[in-house]
Amino acid sequence: MIFLNSLIRIFLFFFLLSGSLLIAQEHSAYEISNELMCPVCQGQTVAESNSGLAISMREVVKKQLDEGKNKEEILNYFVNIYGDTILAKPPISGFSLILYTTPLLFLCISVIFWLRKVRK
Repeated sequence: MIFLNSLIRIFLFFFLLSGSLLIAQEHSAYEISNELMCPVCQGQTVAESNSGLAISMREVVKKQLDEGKNKEEILNYFVNIYGDTILAKPPISGFSLILYTTPLLFLCISVIFWLRKVRK
């Protein structure tokens, strides 16, 4: 009887552990898919899209997680195939740096302009 109780507890432990690992892996797959833009749908991430390509990309993400790859390795895999445009948040460098800084520059210039105008 004691052996049977121990066996049931061990089984429940591994059952719950495997369930929590699956949930953690699904969460990781969703996070990674949410950082990739769907090449077919405009303005949707791979996690949101129901296109055939997005479904395939989600499967690739899950497969690579099963293989033990981390988030950066998976994102780099897709960047190597599609380029930086596949990322929902492209890296801030080169031309994108200009796009990020231009509005701030215009804001500063306009504040300075209006401060000088008000003083006169």
